Order: sequence, then C-alpha cells, then structure tokens
Amino acid sequence: MLLPTMPAQRRPELDVGTLTARIRDHGRETQLFLSSVLVSVAVANAAYVFALLLGSGITPMLWLPFMLASFGFVLVTFSGTSNTSLMVVSLPDWRDGVLPLLQAMTVFLMFSMLIPTHSTLPLLNDWYAVVAAHAIIGGFWIRSLSGRINGTRYELAIRDAVEAHLTSMHRSAVAAISSAGFWLMVWLSIRLWVLPEHPTFLRFQGILGLVALAISIGVITTIERDRRIFAALVPDV
Repeated sequence: MLLPTMPAQRRPELDVGTLTARIRDHGRETQLFLSSVLVSVAVANAAYVFALLLGSGITPMLWLPFMLASFGFVLVTFSGTSNTSLMVVSLPDWRDGVLPLLQAMTVFLMFSMLIPTHSTLPLLNDWYAVVAAHAIIGGFWIRSLSGRINGTRYELAIRDAVEAHLTSMHRSAVAAISSAGFWLMVWLSIRLWVLPEHPTFLRFQGILGLVALAISIGVITTIERDRRIFAALVPDV
C-alpha cells in the first residue's frame, strides 16, 4: 500500500534574516535618498537665482556673501548627517521624513529670498528668519537622530566611535539652537528697528552675509574634523 506523499514545502520568499537586514538598512537608505533630493533641489534653485542675480545689475557686494553662505548651509545639511547615516539601523518614523523635508524647504527658501525684482532684493530682510528656521529644524533633527543612536546596541569595538559621535551631535545641536537664536534676533532687529528708523543701514547687509558665510565655513570645518576623529576610532578604517 502506497502512503500519500506530502507536498514539498516551498521556500519562503522572504525570511526573517532578509527582513531584519532590510529594516537595519532602511534608515540609512532613507537618509541618503532624502539628502540627494535636498541637494538636487537646492542646487537647481541656486543656479536659477544666480542667473537672475547676474542679470539684475545689483552689485555682487550685496548678494554674493548671502549666495555663498546659502550654498555653505547646503553643504552643512548634506555632510552633517554622513556619519549618522552609517549608524542608523532602525525603521524610520515620521520624523525621518518630516524634518529632512523641512530642511530642504528652508534651503530652497534661502536662495529664493535672494530673487531680485528689477534692481532690488525685496525679500533679503527675511533671509535671516529662514536661516534661523533652518538652524532650529537642524537642532531638532540632530536630537531626534541622537535619540535613535542611544537606543541602539552596538558592538563593544565601535562603542568609542559611537560615544565620540554622540558627543559631537550634542555639541552640534546646542550650536544649531544658539545660531537660530542669533539669527532670529538679527531678523527682529532689522524688522523692528533698522527698517523703520535707520533704513540707510540696510546698505551694509553684506557684512551680515559675510558673518553667515564665516559661520557656515566654521561648521563645515568642524564636521570634517569630527569625521576624521570618528574614522580614527573605528577599527580597521
């Protein structure tokens, strides 16, 4: 008598190991995707505004520092998350989509504030408010990512690198919030004091653009230094 044969068990198309690996990689892939979108949008808008400024007849002494500073903040936003994206191994939540997109909007607006009308820059006085928004969103984004890293278990061999990066993230978050406060005060001073009472001072706004450019260069230098320290603490790098 022949026994009935059992149907062969099909191999699952998605096993637990593959799903776990996808979850671990999804956070990093999301970071990289949003960063690429941010840079593409910002660079396209920067090129468009730059062309308008060149044809406006406005002296570059007024708008060039702000243009360079805006581009510097694009680099800060893009390069500031490079080390963090290497350590994010959890499934993204709503903050991982909302905060980067808000950052992209502020970077886009930075360049849009420089769009000329005839021979003037009517939106330049609000450029400082956009920079303040960019900084405060960046501070919240850093705090959100550092909380994710704190909640992740890492191998003991890379713990020193993780701790060093968390320290730099805390310092960056504090600097971002402080920068937001500074630029918010600048914006309020221009709107409430300079514009109504001393409008002639507005011709010297290029100095504030140079200050913003110097800040962006300083932040980029700090990011590169922290990146070298992080790499030195990772074994076999």
